[in-house]
Amino acid sequence: MASILQNLYARIAPEISIDLGTANTPVHVRGYGVRFVEPTMVAIDTDTGDIITVGEGARQMLGRTPRNITVIRPMRNGVISNYRYTEALMHALIDRALRGRTLIPPRLIVGVPGSATEVEKKAVREAALGAGAAQVYFVPQAIASAVGAGLPILEPRGSMILDIGGGTSEVAVISLGGVVVGRSLKLGGDRLDEAIASYMRNKRGFLIGERTAEALKISHGFYGCAQGRPATKIVGQDMRRLGPGTIEVTEEDVGAAIAEPIGQIVDDIRAVLEQTPPELARDVGERGLVLAGGGAGIAGLAETLAVVLGFPVRVAEEPLLCVARGAAEILRDRKLFDALFPPRQTLIGRWWRSIRTGMKESSSSSSR
Repeated sequence: MASILQNLYARIAPEISIDLGTANTPVHVRGYGVRFVEPTMVAIDTDTGDIITVGEGARQMLGRTPRNITVIRPMRNGVISNYRYTEALMHALIDRALRGRTLIPPRLIVGVPGSATEVEKKAVREAALGAGAAQVYFVPQAIASAVGAGLPILEPRGSMILDIGGGTSEVAVISLGGVVVGRSLKLGGDRLDEAIASYMRNKRGFLIGERTAEALKISHGFYGCAQGRPATKIVGQDMRRLGPGTIEVTEEDVGAAIAEPIGQIVDDIRAVLEQTPPELARDVGERGLVLAGGGAGIAGLAETLAVVLGFPVRVAEEPLLCVARGAAEILRDRKLFDALFPPRQTLIGRWWRSIRTGMKESSSSSSR
């Protein structure tokens, strides 16, 4: 009876898939697709502790707030750093996803880093339940990203995925619905932004903010060969003049700044390949590596990796949305869901299974 009610609830309940990232949070709703992508930010009043706004509203305030207002990121390296503000963000995301109240509480699936501990998952679960979800499932970001990129993860063949998020990078070889070899590196787009800001400060004597560093990464970041884009002018704090100033930044500046952290990701890819069983390594060599996550958009990354690794590398379609779409597909596809979340055997189910086993054994004995 419980199983029947569970299946009925799964059919009629709203389904929300969230890629709760360090930098951005895409939200997918069954029947609507990816409804929105919000920055994972919360603006708070430090005097009272009240939450002023979340998401894009908070991002617009970044670096421009008075002393009594602070913009924080409640997620760091893919895990909760502040429970209260994460719950507030989850409330806002679920309300916006459902566009108001619903009579039936939603099923929620959340993509988490492969290195997430049970304590960290519990914090996310409690935040989601507090925000109104009835059921909460967790799926490793590498698995969800691979499904969202269209890789056949249930086949007995190796598929390789690299998901470069804001706070973490996940690299994994997947077969038969599980991660055979994988690594979760606490390095992502945020580290690239920090590297650019550090380069500008140390090499050019110029201070820039987080938003400016991110804009430079998107507009002039590359790995391998420069793309020939013209230099751009940015505004910031001139450390020599001790006042506001403007400087010209080239592709070479940005490429030099992010070369080291991207090199660490490449080292992790090689480490995973070294630990991959030979048969699966052959599959990866034939099928190649798929890039997902916001960092997949770095110019020249796929082409340079293909040369360095010696096998095909491609960027998934809309890489930023792979985890949210993949998690939604897992909830929708019963075969995928049962493979990743095997149903628990109830007491009645175990009893019926024992009876059927006994019947089969007696039947085989009589046939002898």
